[in-house]
Amino acid sequence: MIFRDKELYRATRNKKLGGVCAGVANYLELPGTWIRVAAVIGLFLHPSATLLAYGLAFMVLEEEPEIMKDCDDSSDHSIT
Repeated sequence: MIFRDKELYRATRNKKLGGVCAGVANYLELPGTWIRVAAVIGLFLHPSATLLAYGLAFMVLEEEPEIMKDCDDSSDHSIT
């Protein structure tokens, strides 16, 4: 995982609520379900901290740019 060329955005596709979990999943290159499960576990363990973190992320993170919406995640990124 190389993060220097990536930026963290709120996802506009594959989102369930505000796009924060999907955006984090895209940034970390993990399945969105894993991040959502972690968020639900966080809600049970520390509900106020989890809601505060989600709310702040929702307000601070920009929406995914139009250019990134058109990219196909299933494309082959290998070098030939």
